[in-house]
Amino acid sequence: MSDESNAVHTIQFTGSGVFNPEVLDATHKALDAVEGDPSIQAVFLRGEGKNFSQGLDLEYLMANPDIFSEFVTSTMHLAARFLTFPVPVVSLVNGHAFGLGAMLVLASDYAVMRGDRGFFCLPEIDIGMTLTVRMNALVKASMSAYAIRETLLTGGRLTGEQARSMGVVDAVGDDSELEALALQVSAPMRGKPRELLAGLKYGVHQELVDLMMSDAPDDAYKQVKIWPR
Repeated sequence: MSDESNAVHTIQFTGSGVFNPEVLDATHKALDAVEGDPSIQAVFLRGEGKNFSQGLDLEYLMANPDIFSEFVTSTMHLAARFLTFPVPVVSLVNGHAFGLGAMLVLASDYAVMRGDRGFFCLPEIDIGMTLTVRMNALVKASMSAYAIRETLLTGGRLTGEQARSMGVVDAVGDDSELEALALQVSAPMRGKPRELLAGLKYGVHQELVDLMMSDAPDDAYKQVKIWPR
């Protein structure tokens, strides 16, 4: 979808918005199309119904355990692409953004969130997981220590207003207002020269992006015994 005057392309996550290889491939193809169309000035990400994105398609991945680790790393390649994309990426958080869905919000240039429905949540502590090296790096680079404590270390679910107060999203409104809010917050970055914007974004996020795209191991963190010494 392209907005007539603002040249926006919207990528719609359907259903629960979970990511499996098919969804990941479709998202990259949509971004390819945007890169091939110089008239487009922004990418909007949006979910459907009560969900923005519920993260990884755990049902699919549990049925295909041989690709689980590799696929998680591949989703961080998508986050790295957002961090260096030549037009602004805006998350319109219309509903629940959990796990990977929350991380894609963090990797976006801007985010706006519905105020009356949906939560931003990093639920790993409550579902028996820790973050992988790349996921952990993204969270550390994108959130304050306070916000990390209130989400990652507790499994806390942030409302729109809580997410705004912690700097996770830029604005909050009704569902019908999200597109207008997204246009408003992204206006300063839209229409800038693509090559310059991509280069500047890479420079800002270089250490994080280089890690995400490297061959470094991407294991999940495990308990480390540091005491007694």
